[in-house]
Amino acid sequence: MKSALPQKIHTYIYIFALIVLVVGLPLSKFLMSVSQIILACNWFLEGNVKNKISSFSKNKPALILSSVLLLHFLGFLYTTDFAYALKDIRIKSPLFIIPIIISTSQPLSKKNYLLILKLFLVAIVLATIISTFILLGFTYRQIVDIRNSSIFISHIIFGLLVDVAVFISTYFLYNSENKLTKNLWIILIGWLLFFLFLMESITGFSILFFVLIILLIYFVFKSPNKILKIIGILILLSSIGFVYFYVASIQNEINKKEVIDFSKLPSKTPYGHRYENELNSTLTENGHLVWVNVCWEELECSWTKRSTIPLAGNDLKGNLVRYTLVRFLASKGLRKDADGMSKLSDLEIKSIERGVPNVLYQKMSGLRGRIHEILWEIDLYKKTGDPNGHSITQRFEYWKTAMQIIKKNPLIGVGTGDIQHAFDDEYEKTNSLLSKDLRFRSHNQFLSIAVSFGLIGLIWFMFSLIYPMIKLNMTFDYLYITFLIITIVSFFTEDALETQAGITFYVFFNSFFLFAHKKDDLEN
Repeated sequence: MKSALPQKIHTYIYIFALIVLVVGLPLSKFLMSVSQIILACNWFLEGNVKNKISSFSKNKPALILSSVLLLHFLGFLYTTDFAYALKDIRIKSPLFIIPIIISTSQPLSKKNYLLILKLFLVAIVLATIISTFILLGFTYRQIVDIRNSSIFISHIIFGLLVDVAVFISTYFLYNSENKLTKNLWIILIGWLLFFLFLMESITGFSILFFVLIILLIYFVFKSPNKILKIIGILILLSSIGFVYFYVASIQNEINKKEVIDFSKLPSKTPYGHRYENELNSTLTENGHLVWVNVCWEELECSWTKRSTIPLAGNDLKGNLVRYTLVRFLASKGLRKDADGMSKLSDLEIKSIERGVPNVLYQKMSGLRGRIHEILWEIDLYKKTGDPNGHSITQRFEYWKTAMQIIKKNPLIGVGTGDIQHAFDDEYEKTNSLLSKDLRFRSHNQFLSIAVSFGLIGLIWFMFSLIYPMIKLNMTFDYLYITFLIITIVSFFTEDALETQAGITFYVFFNSFFLFAHKKDDLEN
């Protein structure tokens, strides 16, 4: 088949489609889909399809990268839910579409390659500005959870995109010779880091820190200068030490516990109503026991006068208002009665309605408050075994359930379409404490692969992550390695390849950094 248009036009269309894709990554699922349709159509109309397929079949890194989709086709053979399996394969189709197109297209010039990366950064900046406007209340959207300010894609994937943007910006900063340009790149990096802080992205910050530690370790071992080695080691140890003591200080706040003589606890409120005390409960907020001095009668009456949300209803985060209210009162060291309620300001009532369970979360920096909340959730899980309503401890249940499924189906898993059925069945068999509306899948990409395709599939998936890097000698390619580390680390807490945004993020940058340019040309 001959080319439908002059080669120059096809090249322009190819570059345009890649630009649409990188702009769509943080801003539009629709653009992600449209860009891939344009890429596919242009690839066919460009002609030489047989030669392209032959070239792709000889490109082992591209074949191995896209072979993950083959796992899903093999898993289709022993699934029972064909409808879900077909849907899953459709979502995963970029695993084949993007690698074959990028690996068999003419390599981009250095100018166009860097242009696409810069336009990705423009899209990221625009997305962060939009999210910031939403957080500041410049729109009519009500944001209950600050992480919901990411309105185009999940906040997890958005955080990963921001992480990648940080390292791409650092690449441009390092290669910039103009002082003004360098300052602009520094400002951009500062803005992206500030946005992660503003968005309370623990995942984004944790992965960013992990990548920096790995890069620092590489620098320490690579540098021939002994003084620089020592400085690098000191920075490394200081960074790890700072994070450890920072988290430990928050944990110490949670571990504080007031000493109460239970024999002297009042039995009635000043208004003569009876208190309820759960003396076996050790749950605390800011050192104050939560389930002592609780008078539901007075709380009900006082709360109804100050809020339109029933005490027996849910706050805007979906948790019971009565539970959030008691925790908030405890965090202030107040009794849970009419007197305690009278000491709450109108702003604090609004915070409780939004699902804020601790007065400190109004005063702490967003990141510190989020860490405090996570550590408290883990402490609650240890004491009660109840994971409901808390994203971290729910993941513990997901991982535990996934491991049980893998033990029962160790070699080839349950198949492409049966993963949710397998989880539902296992939750029932183990009488999981998780509410039925929270019984999700593993939230760990490695476990998701193992559940679907067994240990054989997991080994192949891990091989597909590492082989292209080794085969193409990309071990020390800064852009590719930082992206790969970000991706692999994220796989431990998120099954990113189960969504359109996640799969497109993974396969595009993988293919782009591996195949879109001539390595020697980029280094010149």
